[in-house]
Amino acid sequence: MSIKHAKTVFAEDGTDPNAVHPSDWNAEHVLDGLLALWGDLTPAPNTFPVVKVDGSGALAPISAPALAMLSKATALAMLQAIGGVGPDSPSFTGTPTAPTAPLGTNTQQIATMAALQAALANLVSSAPATLDTLQELANALGNDPNYATTVTTALSNRLRVDAAQGLTAAQKAQAIANLALAAVAVSGAYSDLTGRPTLGTAAALDAGTTANKVVQLDASGKLPAVDGSQLLNVSGYVSYLAAQALTDAQRLQVLANLGVPKECGRLRYSSATALTYLPFKGDLLKVNGSVYRIPASGIAGLSNSGVYVNGVAGQALAGSTLYYVYAFVNNGVLTAEFSTTGHATSATSGNVGTEIKNGDDTRSLIGMVYTNASQQFSDAFTATWFNRRTRALSGALLSGVSSPGSYFQEIAAATGPASPGARVYFLVWAEENTVQFSAMLNYSSATTTNMGCQMAYGQAGGAVNATGPSTVQYSNTANNQCVSAVASAAFTEGLAFATVLGGNNSGSATISGQVTVTGIRG
Repeated sequence: MSIKHAKTVFAEDGTDPNAVHPSDWNAEHVLDGLLALWGDLTPAPNTFPVVKVDGSGALAPISAPALAMLSKATALAMLQAIGGVGPDSPSFTGTPTAPTAPLGTNTQQIATMAALQAALANLVSSAPATLDTLQELANALGNDPNYATTVTTALSNRLRVDAAQGLTAAQKAQAIANLALAAVAVSGAYSDLTGRPTLGTAAALDAGTTANKVVQLDASGKLPAVDGSQLLNVSGYVSYLAAQALTDAQRLQVLANLGVPKECGRLRYSSATALTYLPFKGDLLKVNGSVYRIPASGIAGLSNSGVYVNGVAGQALAGSTLYYVYAFVNNGVLTAEFSTTGHATSATSGNVGTEIKNGDDTRSLIGMVYTNASQQFSDAFTATWFNRRTRALSGALLSGVSSPGSYFQEIAAATGPASPGARVYFLVWAEENTVQFSAMLNYSSATTTNMGCQMAYGQAGGAVNATGPSTVQYSNTANNQCVSAVASAAFTEGLAFATVLGGNNSGSATISGQVTVTGIRG
């Protein structure tokens, strides 16, 4: 290794210090930097010096491919020697990657598979799977490159409903044939009608109300005043000119519309535990504005147990109680209800005049009963609302009853229907509250005395009211004497009684006799 000195002028030792002296030729020179690293290396073929990790120098071998590349004259030849391509014609192998460009990029940047997938998804968007390829779209369009023209032409050959069309005569004829229109739809001529009515012998008749003319509605849309005496079979109307086959429901409705009285049927005593309400003088009963037929077997629910009482089903009647009996429609069946609520005359349209349970048009009055202490019925205490009977009732036959001791005291007094004594208990309606009653008494006395007799009456549980003339007759000792009295009185509706007052002014006497009530209607 040669070293070039910076001094180029020669001089004797001890002379010019800036010159090379003869004593300098054998001096040792110290190398540093890269020269120091390379100075100890021995050159070898196909190697090149490198700096190792510890900072020392070494020779590294040059591989054959590197030698082959370095031997090339140009950079392109060097790339081709190691399997590369030129910048104008890349040919990548393996799985090269690159940055993914965003949608919309329009540069020379490399497109990655991710960019291609994004572009494809954006193109397909939400198209169905059967229309997301060009092949599928082509098939859907019938592979017709002139699809728009084809569709436009087809549409131009269709009838429009939104705009006028200038159709030719042939096109109109074809459209009429396709729609299967009758000839009259095109011509508008009456002669083209099929099945047209016969309007007399003339081709057309004038409107009017005289013979051989067609009746025309007036300005209000109604028929003019014409003679309808020969109209028959008009639906919904009843004819008085000819017989009609009306259903039972239609007959009942006609009767309801005409307001025909429905005072049919009669409430009657049947047994101690049952009453009946059977058809009598007809079989019609009006309830809540509608007319119903009383079944031949009678109205249901007229027992003293398991019946409707004050609107509640399945009840038993109470003892010694006054009940009004009403009829109502229970699931289509005329049924009885016993109620302690009184009655009133309905003022409701369609039901006006019907006697109903007070405030309830669904209940029509059919009668009144009074039960005994055992919750049972009796004939004397059963009164019908419709078709009332006129009856006469008699009290217990008295025999040897002690005289009260003065002229006018109740004989064999009692407090109620269960033990009436001389009393006659009965039911009376308010509009027929005048009742006649009489008594015939036989006095027997061991002494001479005067005997009295007078009629009296009252409501059940109420005071005794004397009424009518009083009679006083004289009787000799040990003689029998008959004394009678007759009277009439107006009663309040419900349970009432008639009785007799009597007695003698001195001594003792016994009385036999009976009270009779007439004119009771129920």
